[in-house]
Amino acid sequence: MNEPRVIEFARATASKCLCETPCFVYSVCGIGLASTDNTYTIYNGQNAEGKLKMILVAGAYQADFRLYAVPLYFSKGFYVEFTTSGEELTVQLLELAEPKD
Repeated sequence: MNEPRVIEFARATASKCLCETPCFVYSVCGIGLASTDNTYTIYNGQNAEGKLKMILVAGAYQADFRLYAVPLYFSKGFYVEFTTSGEELTVQLLELAEPKD
């Protein structure tokens, strides 16, 4: 019997693919501890060649937090690129398919 799918928490401290399969994103938060703006570019895909989905900008020592009442659909995975500085990015997501081994 398959286990039920649950919303998961993922964290990145550098550019990284956080989900390799289709997923729903419920929240995302870019945290900036640098003394300049911290920019996070998020793509629908497994790398920075995917389709640009959004850009988060956390000001100096601030956060850019987004909570979605209706989750965002990422059809090809979730990739975050730390474009300028940035401390960490967190995301709550629901994977819709099993990762391939």
